[in-house]
Amino acid sequence: MLFDAHTHLNFEKYTDEERRSLASEIEQSEVACLIDVADCIDSAKQALADADDYSWCYAAVGIHPDHAADYKGLGGDALRRLDADIDAIRQLAAHPRAVAIGEIGLDYYYGTDDREEQQELFRRQIRLANELHMPIMIHSRDAHQLTMDILKEEGAFSDERKSWFPKRPGPGGETADARVQMHCYSGSAELAEEYIKLGATISLGGPITFKNGKKAAEVARQIPIEYLLSETDAPYMAPEPLRGRPNKSPYIEHIVRRMAILKGLSYDEASAILFENGKRFFNI
Repeated sequence: MLFDAHTHLNFEKYTDEERRSLASEIEQSEVACLIDVADCIDSAKQALADADDYSWCYAAVGIHPDHAADYKGLGGDALRRLDADIDAIRQLAAHPRAVAIGEIGLDYYYGTDDREEQQELFRRQIRLANELHMPIMIHSRDAHQLTMDILKEEGAFSDERKSWFPKRPGPGGETADARVQMHCYSGSAELAEEYIKLGATISLGGPITFKNGKKAAEVARQIPIEYLLSETDAPYMAPEPLRGRPNKSPYIEHIVRRMAILKGLSYDEASAILFENGKRFFNI
């Protein structure tokens, strides 16, 4: 059994027929559970609809930093929109198939001029996850240190938050779990180790299979598998040998096989551990 800890069955460009076809492929694959992740309110609604339709599907609801420009200036109408959207996510998170707030975070890849808005949107949603005692799925690109700083400042790694969740197994015994998923992690192994000490979980996808994915592969080697999750981020970043095609959740097999090699485990051993990690993280 395989667990896809971050995918987008709710992708806005899918037609209903394409979505049903993909769901059929998933049902015929080794994927037994996946998290359908939102990037805005509309996609959160679709993720919840998918979760209602399929027993193996659960939803994460949140607003991606790409939408921060909707709140430009953080005043007047923009601030009222932000308040309303946070309240909408709060209501969607009450759905019984919603298991996390996400994906949320910072994306400075394009050198955008909405950094203040991204940070405020990020902070608001961390607070919401704390209010609701829910796991958080973090998107961080070209903002590694600031992402960690904001998570710390907003209590994502506080002792109080860790007290809400059962401890997780580790190579040296049980450790505190903050239920913070570093989605499609692209930072260094050293930073990943810092995150693990804080109680975060590292989620790895297609890049660990790439020929130029040495950094991701090193993270997979160094971080104990008890602190890892497997993900596709489909339809993005298909793994080798399918790179260049639209990604799909069933392609998680290639990612788990590569993780198994990097960890010196059999495919069955790695898939079983990663499946249990996913169930534990999302309380499924």
